[in-house]
Amino acid sequence: MWLFVLVAPAAWAQPVGEGMPAAPAPVPGPAEPVAQPSPTISGPQMLEQGRDYRRQIEATSLQIQGQVQQAKNEKDVIRLNCLLDKLTQLRVNGNMMDQALQSLQEMVSRRDENAQLHEYTRITIINQKAQVLKTEADACVGAETNYIGPTKVVVEKPPGELEGVDQPPPAEPPFTVVDRPPPASPFRQ
Repeated sequence: MWLFVLVAPAAWAQPVGEGMPAAPAPVPGPAEPVAQPSPTISGPQMLEQGRDYRRQIEATSLQIQGQVQQAKNEKDVIRLNCLLDKLTQLRVNGNMMDQALQSLQEMVSRRDENAQLHEYTRITIINQKAQVLKTEADACVGAETNYIGPTKVVVEKPPGELEGVDQPPPAEPPFTVVDRPPPASPFRQ
């Protein structure tokens, strides 16, 4: 009976046509190794770029500390709380950056390219988070982050209009009286 339970589903799955053998399943060949992408910059260049990112974080931290001091002097509690929150998050990212830089230094000395790329990716993400925090801190104080220059207004007049002469207002359309429509039913309410 056990044999019937094991063989019956396989027999039902076979093609119905008589004498037509089932197509053999393709035999998987040996798996080809997938080539790992090679980094576009070397380990020492990654390390130098990471150190540059760390200097930028430090400069941003000093900038936010100045904004915190200004908020304290103006006794603006809401702005102060916002800035302190961003400063705390930035310091945490700075600590993570230090750890990632230390790990990258170790991977460069070991010449482990995959681990170098991983640590450099971490460093890049931390830098992006720090840039977002800088933008958010600027938003706390109301500073525009996308200022491109002073606004210039140019007024163009349509052709046919005289320069410096006030034009008469346009004529108003005629007012028409609209009659009330007739009642819909002869019964009044």
